[in-house]
Amino acid sequence: MFYLFLSFMEFSYVQAMQWATIRVHPALFISQEAATRQCSLPSFVNDLPNVERKEVIAVWKDYKRGEDCSEQRQETQEILPSDVRALLFGRPPAFLKDAPVAVKKMFRDIMQNKSVDHEEKKQQLSKLAEEVLSRRQLSDFKRYLDEHEQRRQEFQNKVSHNILNANSVIVNSLSPEARDVYEKLERLKIERAKLIEEMNDDVRKELRDLYRKPKSKKSRKS
Repeated sequence: MFYLFLSFMEFSYVQAMQWATIRVHPALFISQEAATRQCSLPSFVNDLPNVERKEVIAVWKDYKRGEDCSEQRQETQEILPSDVRALLFGRPPAFLKDAPVAVKKMFRDIMQNKSVDHEEKKQQLSKLAEEVLSRRQLSDFKRYLDEHEQRRQEFQNKVSHNILNANSVIVNSLSPEARDVYEKLERLKIERAKLIEEMNDDVRKELRDLYRKPKSKKSRKS
């Protein structure tokens, strides 16, 4: 949830997932250090959606105690929805730090709605903040929103600058054909990031499985 919120406000384009019915388990709030040390099936596995739960169980199925589990931990993190990774390894925004779970879920649900654009999400978040946050939380939210809108604008400006003017000395020295290819590649980077952000959960899982299969075959051969 929190990572999704941060990603949206910072305009990083990347990540989002279905998580509408999760029960917030105390094990989700373990520290990063404790999560890193754990070499066993995560205790929060039963609180995951069905698809992710089965995948995580499959990852740890053949693990033997005492073996290195860095690969299993890495795969587990890749499987977890972004909001759960944020709960495990990140911190909530200041305005949601002391908010009830139900309030956090309302903000998360807006962020996971891919049918609305950035401006509409911002309006919905602002409206929700006015309705459910305390005066102090609302003040924190407005400050947070202003800061991240500024970062978003800076990011957009930087992207535009990179496409048109980045490494101007080097780019300007390119031949017209090379410069044309360079600018197309820069635009493709942005398009790729947008595609990753907009893909649904099923597509994300298919692609994740596709890229994981070659590694699994290689492991079996060795």
